[in-house]
Amino acid sequence: MKTGVIILGHGSKAEKSNREFLEFSQEVSESLEYEFGAGAFLQFADPRVDEVAAEAVEAGVEKIVIMPLFLFPGNHVQKDIPRAIDRLKEEYPEIEFVYANYVGGDDRLAAIVADRVKEVI
Repeated sequence: MKTGVIILGHGSKAEKSNREFLEFSQEVSESLEYEFGAGAFLQFADPRVDEVAAEAVEAGVEKIVIMPLFLFPGNHVQKDIPRAIDRLKEEYPEIEFVYANYVGGDDRLAAIVADRVKEVI
């Protein structure tokens, strides 16, 4: 089954932030080695998730994993992203959409945060 991955970020009015997010998403996508991988934004920036999903469908994927790059389960994780996925399912009923778990308070992330604090002390 041809699989695509969309790393989903919030989006920012700060272009540098969006650029860095897309670069990071590309790096993650390349490490996964699926048939399609790209970053997308929920709001404030392009490309939006629906645009990237359309690209994935055009590339021939049959399954799209939406990976929200959010730390905690706020409204976007609990409401907005599931609504966006529901709209995509209606538009592309032949495609399987999978909603991956948000990043959360993973121990690996806690270690990175601790390292960043130590860097400045």
